[in-house]
Amino acid sequence: MNTSTIINEEARGFAGIIKNALLPLNSNPVFKEKFSSISLKILLNASNLDHAALIIINKGEIGIKSVKNKPPGNLDRNLIGWDAFLEMNSELFLMLAMNRLSLLGVMRNWMAGKIKMRGLRKLLTLLKVFKLLS
Repeated sequence: MNTSTIINEEARGFAGIIKNALLPLNSNPVFKEKFSSISLKILLNASNLDHAALIIINKGEIGIKSVKNKPPGNLDRNLIGWDAFLEMNSELFLMLAMNRLSLLGVMRNWMAGKIKMRGLRKLLTLLKVFKLLS
């Protein structure tokens, strides 16, 4: 399978929402300084929607691309090259964004199989990115 047919430069759906939230960081000098030496790809997948968000942090710049998440093989690490992966349904993403889901709640949902995580240490970098937004 070819990555050019799976990854779309234009962020669509869920990826568009993530892009609108994170793109202002490109003009944030604190972000540029803290992440100037980091190159990382994080894939966020809202399992009940059609597109996942591929967040690319590259030496102080952030970019978001859209990835077709159906069939599930499109999200393969070897195909896309992500370093960290987070998957849950859009309802849980929304609860997390609105601070209605605590860390304990995330762990409970992870144990129940409702949340999938890979590259946990690299996902912690995403928490640092989101802290800069507030």
